[in-house]
Amino acid sequence: MNITSPREITRLLAENGLSPLKKFGQNFLCDENVVQKIADCMHLAPGDFVLEIGTGLGALTRALGARAKKVVSVEIDRGLLALHKETLAGLTNVTVLEGDILKYDLKGLCAEHFGGGPFHVCGNLPYYITSRILMQVLESGAPVRSLTAMVQKEVAGRLSARPGDTDYGALTASCLYFAQPETVFTVSRSCFYPAPDVDSAIIRMELSHPTCDVPRDGYTAVVRAAFSMRRKTICNNLKALAGEDAKLILKSCKIDPNARAQELTASQFCEIAKSIFQKL
Repeated sequence: MNITSPREITRLLAENGLSPLKKFGQNFLCDENVVQKIADCMHLAPGDFVLEIGTGLGALTRALGARAKKVVSVEIDRGLLALHKETLAGLTNVTVLEGDILKYDLKGLCAEHFGGGPFHVCGNLPYYITSRILMQVLESGAPVRSLTAMVQKEVAGRLSARPGDTDYGALTASCLYFAQPETVFTVSRSCFYPAPDVDSAIIRMELSHPTCDVPRDGYTAVVRAAFSMRRKTICNNLKALAGEDAKLILKSCKIDPNARAQELTASQFCEIAKSIFQKL
């Protein structure tokens, strides 16, 4: 069964009285080469565990199941679950769970299905909740080794932006606490059924220990304050956290108080967080 064939996708959906749901951002991959390329870029070993966000019809799930020890895939659309008996038949190392990934405790899921061991995360993320899912995974405290995700090409540009780039923003800086996102390759909108309005890209993050030695909450608070008004100086924006001490704190960190947030590196945000929360 070729479930990346538009004809086969149409047949499967029609026979089960289903259609792609816009409310879940459903666009099914219909290019087997892209499916294999995504699975390959994860560099999985036979003993690895994988959490997939969004099973869809199971095209990527099958590729992951062929490479990993165990795959747990979470699918929000109950209507698709019946299809998996056909599309995922014979894959004894794959478990599909029904539900909204945003409502899952990833540490608990890891303990139940992966024995608490490290695991990889991947998925074709719905465009409208991409940022929420990314931050949920990164902030979960679960032993995530890597995150590989299909996102809107524009979002990939923001995630992989560097300080000083137009696309560099709060989401980028927040992710940098955990890892340096990289864009692996782009995926044309023609590789999906139905075709979305924009192209996509695969982004990847290798996670280990946080790159900043201050608590995440402190770092995040600084980033959010710094980017609260992009046209204002970093000094002005940080007054919400540090009051009139903002200028002194920035100077102690050897940062120009007149700089903008989009000019600062993750290590500079880290230094600011240290100074503010030590002072408080």
